[in-house]
Amino acid sequence: MHVRRKVRIVLTAALALAGCDYQTAPAPPSPAARNLVGSAAAGDDSLQRLRDLSLRSPDDAAAQAAYGLAAERAAQYAQALAALDRAVSAGGLVPERLLAQGRIALEAGDVPAAELAFQRTLDAAPGNVDALNGLGVADDLRHAHAQAQARYRQALGIAPGDWVVRSNLAMSCLMAGQADRAVDALAGADQDASAPRRARQDLALALVATGRRDDALRVLRADVAAEQASTLAEQFAGFAAWLAKPDGDIK
Repeated sequence: MHVRRKVRIVLTAALALAGCDYQTAPAPPSPAARNLVGSAAAGDDSLQRLRDLSLRSPDDAAAQAAYGLAAERAAQYAQALAALDRAVSAGGLVPERLLAQGRIALEAGDVPAAELAFQRTLDAAPGNVDALNGLGVADDLRHAHAQAQARYRQALGIAPGDWVVRSNLAMSCLMAGQADRAVDALAGADQDASAPRRARQDLALALVATGRRDDALRVLRADVAAEQASTLAEQFAGFAAWLAKPDGDIK
C-alpha cells in the first residue's frame, strides 16, 4: 500500500504520541544501554554505536528501542521498525514502544503496520488516546474518513481538551468534504490559551473552506502580520479544495 507523501505529511504532522500513563512499565535497561542512552540525550552518541550495542544485546529491550528511535531520526525506517520489533519481543507489549512503532510506520507510509501497532497498544492499554488518534490517522490515509472520525471522537471522549486529536478530526472532516464539521471540531481554538498555533491555523483553514475568509483572517492575525495572514488565507483556499478532492492517494 502506497501513500502519497504529501498526504502522509499532512496527516502525520500533528501525530503526537506522548505515550504517558503506560499500564506496562518497560524493563529496566542494562547498564550499557543506560550509559549509551544517557550519552545520546547529551548529544554524544552516534547511530553506529547504538546499532553496535543492539547487535551485541539482542535481548536488551531498552537497547533495541534506543537504536530504533535513533534510526527513526535518521529516516532509516526499516531498521527502526525491525529494532522496535525486537524491543517488543524482548520486553513485552509496552505501549510506549508500540506507539513508536505505529508512528514510524506512518512516517514510512506502511499503513497496515501502523494499524497493527496501534491496535496492539489498545490491547495492552485500553482507551489509550494516542493509539486511538493513530488509528484515526491510519483510517484517514485509507480514505476511511467516517471510521477515522469515530476514532477521534472516542479519543476526545477520554481527553476532550486534546488539540492534536481535534486538529486531526478537523482534517478528516475537510477530506470528507465536511467543512462545517471541521470548524466545529476546532471551536474555541482561537480563545483557548492552551491551544497550539497549529490548531488555530487548522481552524482558519476550515473557516476558509466554509467561505468565512474574514473570520479566518481574524484567527490568523493572532500569530502573523496582516499581510502574511492574507497570503495564508489564499493558500488555504486552494489547499482545502485539494484536500476534499478524492484523488486516489492510496494505491
